[in-house]
Amino acid sequence: MIKYKLAIPNQDQLFQLYENDGWNDFLKVPKDKLHKAMEQSWLVNSAYDGECLGGTGRIISDGVINAYLCGLIVDPDYRSRGIGKEMVRRVAEECRKARLHLQLLAEEEKAGYYEKLGFEVFTLGLKYKFSD
Repeated sequence: MIKYKLAIPNQDQLFQLYENDGWNDFLKVPKDKLHKAMEQSWLVNSAYDGECLGGTGRIISDGVINAYLCGLIVDPDYRSRGIGKEMVRRVAEECRKARLHLQLLAEEEKAGYYEKLGFEVFTLGLKYKFSD
């Protein structure tokens, strides 16, 4: 049975979750910095199967107006069980209670998933391209 906690996973579990999904291939962030990002978040929701981390998602926010869902990730072995949906529901409820405008940036092919969870497309997102 999956249990949800408003808690930051330990460094090793968190890093392994990102490794399992390939996010670290893109992020290239060491485990201590990944954990620090979680610590600096407004809210972190994690899903556990016993002691095993099945997924996590976090909200970064100014605590007054805006909130952004970041890093919603479910371990490939735990997908299609409603874990992502439940984590979104839980963080959205916390944002609703705090009267925050919840937003997210997602890859275009994943927009349909988030629309099913109550999000709607409202703007164009852009990312600054740093020249190396």
